[in-house]
Amino acid sequence: MNASELLRRYAAGERDFRGVELRGAYLNEAILIGADLRQADLSRTHLSGANLRGVNLSEANITEANLSVANMGGAELNDANLESADLRRASLVESSLKRANLTGAKLREANLMFANLSLADLYQADLHGATLYQTVLHRVLLQDADLIGAMLQEADMRGADLRRACLIRADISKAILIAADLQGANVLGANLQGAVLTGAIMPDGKMQE
Repeated sequence: MNASELLRRYAAGERDFRGVELRGAYLNEAILIGADLRQADLSRTHLSGANLRGVNLSEANITEANLSVANMGGAELNDANLESADLRRASLVESSLKRANLTGAKLREANLMFANLSLADLYQADLHGATLYQTVLHRVLLQDADLIGAMLQEADMRGADLRRACLIRADISKAILIAADLQGANVLGANLQGAVLTGAIMPDGKMQE
């Protein structure tokens, strides 16, 4: 199936596109609200500015895809592979990215408010200036991630791996960091007021009582 056929079938009312192969397709600004794209191959696909609200992309291959400025509010991306994907300024409000692979993903200024990223892999991801207010980040891997200026107020980061993460000027106020690992993290100018750090390993390697 190519991009034009997908859009034609969607316009005709079809929503089930499970397992479709659209590698490298051009779907910039496409409207695919509520489509079922589970296990689809969207690697290197161009979806910049697309409206993907409520889309199911669980277990999909979205590696190196361009999803910049896309609206993915409420989308299901559990177990999806988003390695090196471009999600700059994308909206992922209330989306589910449990166990997703976001290694090296570009999430600069993305909106992830109320999203669930439990057990997701964000190794070396760029979250510079991203909004993660009340985001669930249970046991998430954020090693070497860029979180400069990120908004993490009230985020639930229990057991998160933040080793060597750059949290310069990040707002982590009232966040839950119980048993989180912050060894080697740069927290210069970060706001940790009201954060719960019980059992957390601090940047200097000492455990917080």
